[in-house]
Amino acid sequence: MKQKTQGFTGAAEAAFPKFGTDGRASDRRDGFRECGEVANTPVHTSQAVEGGAAPKGTPPSNTVPVNYNPLTFQSLRYGVDSLYLSYPGILSEEWDAKLSELKELAKSEIESEQALAQVVIGEHIFEVKDRGRGKFAYVLADNCYHLQASNKNSKSMPMAYVQISSGYLASVGVEQAEKSLSFIVKTLGLVKEPANISRVDLFVDFVAELRMDSFTPLEDWVTRTESIDLHYRHNQFSGWSFGMGGDVGARLYNKCLEVEHKSHAYYLHDLWREAGWDGSSKVWRMEFEAKREVLKQLGICKLNDLLQLKNALWVYLTEDWLRLAVPSITDTNQTRWPTHPLWSQISSVFVIEADQPRVVRFNPARMPDDHRLFVHGMGSLTSFMASRGITDVWEAAGEYLGEALEYHKRKGGDLYPYVDGKVKLKNRKFNSTKNQVNLEGSAHRLQEEVEALNSAKSDKNGDA
Repeated sequence: MKQKTQGFTGAAEAAFPKFGTDGRASDRRDGFRECGEVANTPVHTSQAVEGGAAPKGTPPSNTVPVNYNPLTFQSLRYGVDSLYLSYPGILSEEWDAKLSELKELAKSEIESEQALAQVVIGEHIFEVKDRGRGKFAYVLADNCYHLQASNKNSKSMPMAYVQISSGYLASVGVEQAEKSLSFIVKTLGLVKEPANISRVDLFVDFVAELRMDSFTPLEDWVTRTESIDLHYRHNQFSGWSFGMGGDVGARLYNKCLEVEHKSHAYYLHDLWREAGWDGSSKVWRMEFEAKREVLKQLGICKLNDLLQLKNALWVYLTEDWLRLAVPSITDTNQTRWPTHPLWSQISSVFVIEADQPRVVRFNPARMPDDHRLFVHGMGSLTSFMASRGITDVWEAAGEYLGEALEYHKRKGGDLYPYVDGKVKLKNRKFNSTKNQVNLEGSAHRLQEEVEALNSAKSDKNGDA
C-alpha cells in the first residue's frame, strides 16, 4: 500500500473545481467554488478495465491477470445510509424546563416515574434519556431520530445534533426525513439557519462473483489512509476497513453476515429481492463515511449541496481517497496502475439517479423483532416447564401465571401492578405508547396528604 498524497484524479477534479492541483482548498484558481455552489463541469467516471488492460493515456505495462467476470456484478441498492445534521439555534425556555423535568424523572429510582420520561412531538413519541451526551444536555430517541439538544444557555453548541436512522432513510428518503426532522427541531426552539451536515454515509449493496479476501493489502489498495484492517467474524472473512476514526473512513463487508449477527435489519432482504437478489448469494456493502471537515473542503455544507453533489462525492471517495487497482509487474507507480474492473463498477453506481426500493411499512417505535419476542422470550416459560415437568405449552402458560400470582402475594406484592409498571417502562423504551400519570395513585397520595394536614391541625388545636 502506498498512501496517495497527490491531488484529485480527472473525474474528482472535475467534480470539485474549487481545489488546486495539489488537492488543497487553499490553492485557488478559476472556477473556485464556495460552500454550497455547484460546479458546472460534468463529472466523468472511469470505465471498467477488463483483462487488466491499462486505461488510455498511460504507459503500457504488464499487469497481474484479473480473475473476475464483470457480468456477475449486480448493484442492489445505493444511496445515503446514515445522515448526521446539526441545527444552529437556541432552545426555548419552555422546552428547556420541560426536558429538564423529564430528564430528572428518567433518573428517578421509582420505575413509575421513569416511565413518564417521554415527550410527544408530531407523530413521534420520544424517550427522554436520564443523561445528556458530551456537551449536549438532553437526548431524545425513537426509531427515526437520535436527537441531542443543548440547554437554553448554550452559546457555542448547535441547538440540536441529530442522527437519522438507516431504516427511516430506507423508508422515506433523505428529503422527507429531513423535512420531518426540521419540524421537530423548530418545535423545540429558534432555528437560525438550515441544518449543517456533520457526517454522511454513502453506500452500495452489490453481488459479484469474486472473493473479497483475495486482494493484497499493501499492493492492491491505493488509498490516502495508512490504516487498513481485515476482519474475521463467525469463522469467516467478514470484510475490510480503511481509515476508521478519521475524517473519512470506508468499509467493505459481508452485509448478509452483519444483518444476521448484528443489526438484524432483515427488511434489507426484501429490498434486495425487489432488486433481483436470488436470496442466497453473498451481498457485500461498500460504505464510506465522510465527516464535516472534509465535506466543508468539498463544498458540501447543507442538504441541498449533498443532493446535488452526491455523485461527485462518491467519485472522490472511490477514485481519489480509495481505489482497488490491478498491480503492474513493471511499473512501481501505483497511480498509473489500472483500476480493477469491480472497482470501476462500484465507482460508477451513483452516475444514474434511479429510484431505490423502499421500506413500505416503517414503525417509528423501536419494537423488538418477532425472533426476540417468540424465541428469546420463551426462555422463562420453557425453564418453568422443565422445572415442573410439564410438556403441554398451554397448560404451562396457565400454571406459570398462576404461580407468578402466588409468588408476588407471598412477597407482599401484587402481580398486576408489577406487570403494569414493567409494561410502562417498555412503552418508554420502545416508543410504543405515551404513558399517562396514574391519576388514581395521585388522588390516593393527595388524600393521604390532606388527612395528614388535617391531623396536624387537630393536634395543634388540641395543644392550644
